[in-house]
Amino acid sequence: MFVLINATITKAQQIVFIDETIFLHANATTFVSGETLLYKIHCLKSTDKTPSTISKIAYVELIDEAKKIVFKNKINLESSTGQAEYFIPTTVKTGKYKLIAYTQWMLNKLDSSFFETNITIINPYISDEKQNSNVIINTDPDKFIKNIKSTNSNIIPPNNIKLILNKNKFKNREIVSLNFKSDDNTITEGSFSLSVRKIEDLPFENQISAVDFSFKQENNFVDLQNSKTKIYLPELRGEKLSGKLIAKNNTDKVENKTIAFSLPGKNFIFKIIRTDNTGSFQININQVDSNSEITIQLMDEDVNNYYIKLDEEAIIDYTKLLITENYKLPPNFKEILINRSINSQIENAYYASKTDKIIIPKENPTFFHPLAKKYILDDYTRFNTLKETIKEVTTEVYYKQIDNKSFLHVNDPNVFPQQPDLPLVLIDGLYLENQNELFEYNMKNVFKIEIITGRYFLGSKFFNGLISFTTFNNAFKSSQSGSSIIKSTIQRPQPKKTYYEVNYSDLNINKRIPDFRNQLIWNPEVDLRNINTFYTSDVSGTFEIKLEGFAKNGTPVSLIETFEVNE
Repeated sequence: MFVLINATITKAQQIVFIDETIFLHANATTFVSGETLLYKIHCLKSTDKTPSTISKIAYVELIDEAKKIVFKNKINLESSTGQAEYFIPTTVKTGKYKLIAYTQWMLNKLDSSFFETNITIINPYISDEKQNSNVIINTDPDKFIKNIKSTNSNIIPPNNIKLILNKNKFKNREIVSLNFKSDDNTITEGSFSLSVRKIEDLPFENQISAVDFSFKQENNFVDLQNSKTKIYLPELRGEKLSGKLIAKNNTDKVENKTIAFSLPGKNFIFKIIRTDNTGSFQININQVDSNSEITIQLMDEDVNNYYIKLDEEAIIDYTKLLITENYKLPPNFKEILINRSINSQIENAYYASKTDKIIIPKENPTFFHPLAKKYILDDYTRFNTLKETIKEVTTEVYYKQIDNKSFLHVNDPNVFPQQPDLPLVLIDGLYLENQNELFEYNMKNVFKIEIITGRYFLGSKFFNGLISFTTFNNAFKSSQSGSSIIKSTIQRPQPKKTYYEVNYSDLNINKRIPDFRNQLIWNPEVDLRNINTFYTSDVSGTFEIKLEGFAKNGTPVSLIETFEVNE
């Protein structure tokens, strides 16, 4: 089934208008190894730049001169925005790069349109491996650095929105207060990011502003009837995985087969999916969790007759991407680069005292909550084996042994005779077809057992009850294997963070800790209705305040202001 949301169909259901685009605001465009690229993305409608509610996942990639991916981040979109970061290691070479952002829904555009911005990375720890005589070295530093005033030239503050500083000159470790005022209160209601950073003394390029981006036009159509067109479905409900069940003899039925998906862990995900008439299936992961190990398996009597294959991720053709090659820094910047590198190393050395905080996602109740009867095993006499535990504690559970396999059952006191159907058995959210492993597992590692008696329906499949085991540290590892079981690691969205903010209200607290921040503050969720404060560092010079974002009504906001910091 193909779902169209916010899409206009014309020409007898052949052409679909893709009304979605991405805007990205990064904290800088030039970085030295050991620094962190911080960014926020806005998922917007292409037409009016109001928030797009279609995609729940976005992707950001850094592409090098060879058109290869240096890193790829997956970002969870909340209220059409997301944030992430990339710490630049010493393994990344000096050169020019492209930062690319997109959603899968955007890949349907005829011109393969995505957001892109130029990034420069300087690695002082790796010497230049290219001895290319064609490299032109400019010895005039002024020609490498664009005047900061030019950055403001295309930015027109909408509706007289103003950025107000408490003053324009500050001392080291002094508080700075920011206030935003506008004649139109609707402008301050939206999603904005704030970066305060020392103006680059290394070569840099300007980013496209939200105001300039709002005028950008794109070719947003996809031809559904073109047999050569690959259709990328939007990730409406979160991350999307897809695959196919294949019969080994190419004749066994692959339609309407039951696939079990497990993402084990404390906040586990378990889903049951049916294959379509071609054996294809799709899985939506709508829970934010750090775990990345998944298990996909066929629930069928003849599992050995099939194998499962996951579809490959979408790959963008970057062959036509224009990236400047043979980048080399003139020797005039040697002292600047040394100072920048030293500052970065000092900051990283004191990272433990300046850590960011990961926002722990809300723990969702299990899909069977609150139906299950719960046994906290510490409330009872502890037994080492499952056989002893179900005999003395969880008396609703019994087992049968057929050949060399043991199977758990749930005794339903309201039904006689008992149904022969098996219950759904999970441990930390992992579906266990072979329950012999549980009989060999030390029950002292199990925190609780939850049981549902009677028929239990999950999707289109029913079970004779449910038994769920939860270990203390989610440490259970299954040895089950076979062609119809896939164990894989998938990329998950980066966890959301609140970024560390230095506080010098009491100067004695951090008096002995050096502060060589070039990035004074990065706030991807700044509130323009409140006064925003931050502290300067031990670094002196000219600093730039840069605000980017969009109001709820689609109005772009781009503001830049500078101030001085002196000893």
